Amino acid sequence: MQIGLSGIVQKRVKKAELAPVEEEDLAFCWDTHLIKYKNRNVLLVVNVSSRYAIAMTDIESRDWNYYVVYIHNVICLAMRVDGYSESQISKYMQMAGDAKLTKTHGKKAVGGVNRVATCIDFYDDELEKEVKYQRDLSEYINRDICTPPGFEEFGYPTELFQLDMERLGVDEKRKSAKIIDFRKYSRHEE
Repeated sequence: MQIGLSGIVQKRVKKAELAPVEEEDLAFCWDTHLIKYKNRNVLLVVNVSSRYAIAMTDIESRDWNYYVVYIHNVICLAMRVDGYSESQISKYMQMAGDAKLTKTHGKKAVGGVNRVATCIDFYDDELEKEVKYQRDLSEYINRDICTPPGFEEFGYPTELFQLDMERLGVDEKRKSAKIIDFRKYSRHEE
């Protein structure tokens, strides 16, 4: 698993030795970025393949010191909340392999992270107090239709993440995802 650090996150993760970004299935790559929202730090953990995003607040200093473990736990928590079983989460983490810190995963992935950060500007609700995993905010940012690096079709990040889990054999095929191929509706066909 590769955990990409934006410049601001690199400053927070002291003594981080960044491995080079290597060729890997994008479903096992996550980019992280830190933003400010209503005077609170919000850490965004975004899957590179599907743009599935997790919003965390109240990051403690020990979380920055043990960043790989922290991100591993954040991903497990979000998957658990989204209905994945412990055996499915364990299978995904085993397939992902040992986590290593890297730079972010290219222009399109960084653009997706920036889009997520922009979506948060339009979030009107207050962040939950004394709660680290901001579930409502995470659900909100995952309702932004997109076409991330791992897909050619448009879809919602949670559904695209589900498709990745099905493709990897982590999850069985559920109901059909809402994937929209706008090319068939456009006048200009390629």
